[in-house]
Amino acid sequence: RLNVKWQVINQRTSINGEDQEEVVCQESQVTQEMLEEQLVRLLTREVLDLLAVSCIARKVPEPAANKEEVDEEDMMMDSVQTVSPAQPTDELTELGKCLMKHENIYMSLLTLSFTSLSWKDTSNCHRTASMVCWTLLRQVVGGNLLPEAVTWFYTSVLRGLQVHGQHEVCNSTLSQLAMLIYENLRPRYMELRVVMTQIPNISVEGLDQYDRRLMDPNAQKVGDKKRKDQFKKLIAGTVGKALCQQFRKEVHIRNLPSLFKKPKSDKDLQNSGEPLGLAALFVPGE
Repeated sequence: RLNVKWQVINQRTSINGEDQEEVVCQESQVTQEMLEEQLVRLLTREVLDLLAVSCIARKVPEPAANKEEVDEEDMMMDSVQTVSPAQPTDELTELGKCLMKHENIYMSLLTLSFTSLSWKDTSNCHRTASMVCWTLLRQVVGGNLLPEAVTWFYTSVLRGLQVHGQHEVCNSTLSQLAMLIYENLRPRYMELRVVMTQIPNISVEGLDQYDRRLMDPNAQKVGDKKRKDQFKKLIAGTVGKALCQQFRKEVHIRNLPSLFKKPKSDKDLQNSGEPLGLAALFVPGE
C-alpha cells in the first residue's frame, strides 16, 4: 500500500514535458497534495523504524531518521557514526531471528526495505541502506536465491541511486550497499554482470578488470578505498538528475555582445607638443 502511495507521489513530480504540464488552479489542491505527501513520508518512516527496531540490534547510535527534516550535515554525522555494513557488528534481535526463519515474512521485509530505497525520502533511504538492507540480505545469501530475486535486489539499489545519487551521503551509502551485493553474489550469479553492462556509459574494460580481481584468487588485490572508488566510477551512470535541475530551462544567448571594452587612448598631453591654448589666458591685456 505504501508503494502505491509513493508511485502516485512520483508521478506528480515526473517530467511530463512542457506541453503536458498540469496546471493546478486551486490552491487547496496543492495544500492537500503536500499534506498527503508529508503523511506518507511520516508513515513510511514509522513502518521502517518498526522494522529496524524489531529485527536489528545496533551497537552504535542510530541515525536520527524520525526527524521531520534532516539536513545533509546531520546525515553526514550519522554516516560517520554508523558502522560500515561490511563489518558484522549488526546483529539480529531474538524477534528478528524468529522472523528470518519464515520465508514469506523475511521476503516481505526484504521487499519493503529494498523497494523503499527509491521512494523520494533521502533520510529514509540513507537509514535503510546503511542499517537494514544488507543486514537482512546477509542472512539469506548463503541459500539458493533465485537469479531473478538477486537481480531485483541489485537493480533496486541502482534505482535508489538514480533517485538519490546526487546527494553525497545517499550516494556513498547506496554505492557501498551495491558493492557488498555485487562482491558477495557476483561469483555465483552471472546475471549481476548483465545488469552492470546495461548501466549508461559504463567502462566495459574497467568492469572486466574489476571482475578479474574479484573472481581470480591469484589476482593482485587493491586497497579498500581504491576498490570502492573503482566501483563507484563503474556505477556512476545510474545517478539521476537532481529534482531542482529537472525542470530548469536552458538559456541560449545568440549574438553575444563583446565581453571586453575597447581601451581608451591614453595620450600624454604635456609631451604631445600640441598647443593647448592655455598660454593665451595669461597674456596681459593691452
